[in-house]
Parts: sequence; C-alpha cells; structure tokens
Amino acid sequence: MKTIFLTMFVLYAAMVCSAGNPNPLPNPGFEDGDRMWSFGDSTSKLVHEAAHEGKSGLRVGDEEYNADPGSVTSARLPVNPGQEVTLSFWARGKNKSSGAYIYFYDSGGKVISKPQPALWPANEDGEWHQYSLKEKAPVNGTSVAVWVHFSPGNIGITDYDDFAFEGIDSGVTAIPPQASRDRVKPKEAVKDLPPRKEPAVIILKLDDLSQKNGKVHPSWQKISDFLESRKIKGSFGVVCESMQDAKPEYANWIKTRHDSGAIEFWFHGWDHASHNEGGKSLSEFDTRSYEEQKSRFDRSQKLALEKLGFAFETFGPGGGGSGQHFDANTCKVMQDDPYMKAWLYNKPIDDDGKKLQEAGKITILDRVWEVNIEGAVGVPDSKKLIAGYKSHPDRKYFVLQGHPQMWAGARFDEFVKIIDFLTEQKCVFVTPMGYVNSIKGVK
Repeated sequence: MKTIFLTMFVLYAAMVCSAGNPNPLPNPGFEDGDRMWSFGDSTSKLVHEAAHEGKSGLRVGDEEYNADPGSVTSARLPVNPGQEVTLSFWARGKNKSSGAYIYFYDSGGKVISKPQPALWPANEDGEWHQYSLKEKAPVNGTSVAVWVHFSPGNIGITDYDDFAFEGIDSGVTAIPPQASRDRVKPKEAVKDLPPRKEPAVIILKLDDLSQKNGKVHPSWQKISDFLESRKIKGSFGVVCESMQDAKPEYANWIKTRHDSGAIEFWFHGWDHASHNEGGKSLSEFDTRSYEEQKSRFDRSQKLALEKLGFAFETFGPGGGGSGQHFDANTCKVMQDDPYMKAWLYNKPIDDDGKKLQEAGKITILDRVWEVNIEGAVGVPDSKKLIAGYKSHPDRKYFVLQGHPQMWAGARFDEFVKIIDFLTEQKCVFVTPMGYVNSIKGVK
C-alpha cells in the first residue's frame, strides 16, 4: 500500500512540474554565483555564510556606518498588465536596514515610477524566516524583477537567499539584467592631502527648517547646540509657509540665533512643494510665472519682517521634482527683490548665474558637487567629502549642503566626523552673507 501511494505521489509531482516551472527566476539561490544578477554597489556580496541552503547567499549592508546605498537586481521575467505575481524569499537580519522589492518595468526596460511593494525583513532572533509579497503588474508593465536595496546611512547586515516568483507564465524567457557596475569606495586618504595656499572657507547650508507643532524640531536644536559648542558659524534654510502661525517660542528661537551672528537664516521657499507642469513633477521655483514666483518671495519676506524682525538676504531654492530647481523668472525675481544679496546656487555657476552676478546686485555662491556633507540626501559621507576636498586644493570656498532633520544616530556622528576633519584642516566657517561681505570689503 505504501509503495502504491509513493508511486502516485511521484507521478503527481511529475505532472505538476511538467505543467510549468514553479520558479522561473534564474539562479534564485546564487548557486551559480552572480549569474543573471546585477550588483550596483561595492559592499553587497555573495558568501557561504549568507546561504540559507546550498553554498552561497546574498549579504547586504555593513557592520559599520555605510553611506553607500546597496543595489542588487535580478533578471527580468515577462508579465502582462494586471497579472498577479508573488515574490517569496528567505532572509535573516535583526534590523530593517534593507529590503526586497518587486520592480515592474515598461516595454523600454525602464522601472515604472510608482510606489513599489517591498518587504524590509527583520527579526530579533536573528534567524532565517521566509517572507512573501504579492502584487499586480500595472497597466504598462511588461516585465518584473527583484531589487534588493540597502538603505544608506545605516548599520546592519541582512542575508538573503532562495528567491522565487510565482504566477509567471510557463515557457517565458528571462531577460538578463544590466551588467554589474565596478564601484570602488572612496578612501579618506587624509595623509595625502595636497597643501593649500590658505585655509578653505566653509559655508554650512543646512536645509528645511520649519515649525513643528509650534516648536523647533529636536534635530535642529541638536545641530544648533553642537555648532555653538564648537563656535562654528552656519546657515539654516527656512521654509516660510509655517511662519504664518509661528508661535513665539519658534520665532524667538530664530531671533536669538540671528542676533548672535552665528547663524544666518535664509529663504528656502514658501512651501518647498513640487508642482505639475505638462505631466512633469517640478520643484517650487521651476517653470512658474514671474508673478507667481515673486508672490512667493514677497509673502515670505513680509512674514519674516513681521515675525522675525528681519528680511532674508540669501536664497537657496528647494529641490524635488525632475527639473533644475529654478529658471529665468527666478533670476529676475532675485534681481527685483529689494532685500536679496546672495544666492546659494544648487550647482556650479552657469551662464544664468554669471549674467545675474555681473549685474552687480546678487553674489552667486555656487557648489562643487563632489565636496558636500551628504552623498545621498540625508546621509552624511565623510569619505566622499574628504576625497572631493583633496581634489580641489585651489578652491577658496565650499558650500556644504545637509538636512539635519534626517541625521539620527550614526548619521549625526558622521556629520561630527566631517566637522572634525574640516577643523583639523584649519577651515574657516562663515555665514553666506559673512562671506559675501568679506569678498566685497563690507564690514
């Protein structure tokens, strides 16, 4: 009887398997190395210790602070719009430092821009657990893949293995991913810094200050206290819409620091919100009429004078969207605003910036992209800053952008590491207008 049952079971299993491959994803457990997988970072790797079963598994993340994002992508599998697929995998990790995503692609092989379903596995026991995720292909979806992402600025390792897709049509041919990129982490190389004729000037451009429940966010209090303890000058970009109902505590917090001369508060936009033009998402000051942009300047300056007792003299446009963050109308508004004197340019100076500066009213303080506090938004990266600093020994000043409200835990520690380096290099920290006045001979 047992022999008959076993024979029937084997025959049934064979029939199921012959009906189609239950997991069409090639090399799902990395037993063939990185075949049909693409690696886009320098830390993700295949090791035996990360294997759930077999000889190899995927390990992402780092035991130390890692400012580099992780990116590992599987081969793509053809799907039809509305087709429901299920992704399953095994993972082991104690903190949510990485996640596995279902990525859908259009007919051109481009990732479809929509909220992508994801699972960020974590379990306090640090043992292997199986996870699954189900999703329907969007109307323009023609293929699907796995994307494993490590979030930059975190500490933590997660192991992944045995990925599987269900719901894929039988007989499909997998589409190979793009070739892996050779990415080498920049080295600090502090000892190899070339000599400078004079210490570099540093302008700390810290973005997105706004009122929260009538108070200043604790992250801004923390950065303010830190700069004060180091006797370092900086500048905070204010999103002005929140000043409409500014509580005295918030307004006085700004006034006190402004009056000390240690912090300059500059105009970072009315609402820092994106808007849609012709189906494109654009940042606040990109492709808006002169009248609308001037209205946003005027409203903000009026509130600053009423609530804070001073007008903004420096401007730095907000990011977001897919454009360049300002246009010719922005330049005209800067020229026409009676208070504006400086522009924290979001890129190296271009023809628009040169033309505006040549008019004599506005000083452009432009950027060197590779010398910055953050690599990815909200993620301080000391190695990248030091490498960039080393390659620009003749640059007189650097505008360093950052987002303190995103600097929790190890990210703030990395910012402190950057300040320690710049201090060791005898850099001079000034406010935007402090630097503008120095080069114009204004006391």
